[in-house]
Amino acid sequence: MESCRAKGSSPARRLFGSKGFHTATTAELATEASVCMGQIYRRFSSKSDIILSIVEENARARVAEMHGIFDTIERNERSMFDALKAITAISLQNGDGGLSYEILAEACRNASVAERIETLFAFYRVGVRRLVTLTRPDVSPAERDTYVDIMMACFIGLGYRTADLYSVDVARTAVADWR
Repeated sequence: MESCRAKGSSPARRLFGSKGFHTATTAELATEASVCMGQIYRRFSSKSDIILSIVEENARARVAEMHGIFDTIERNERSMFDALKAITAISLQNGDGGLSYEILAEACRNASVAERIETLFAFYRVGVRRLVTLTRPDVSPAERDTYVDIMMACFIGLGYRTADLYSVDVARTAVADWR
């Protein structure tokens, strides 16, 4: 099962990112992945399930990276400032380009994709809440929620800046001395 996902993810990302979710056919996906359509439908019941798999894979990787950063803060191996720079660098890594927009567009059209994204963002939100709590343990729950909302918008929005016409220098932005 894992090998099917690994074999199908990269071609799905490329195909959906270049052609769009609705324009790309399952037959094209099978050809791109060098598998028969039956193999795709044994693993996924629909194209929506494929995009959900991509979303889940992205979210798991990002959340794991964030928690790794937070662990280094708690062990006093990294400053809060360096942690924010590291999270910024992660947020700016959007190798899927147009696929991110395709996923958001599909979430607007497909309630199951929107619900799954909301669930995955909840895990990301827990990570950001952990960062806020580490940074500002003295604030009220309402203030903490406000900080979380602002940071979520910033971190998630940074990922979409890489697809903007204005060229983002990822290395410069991630390591700039913001003080």
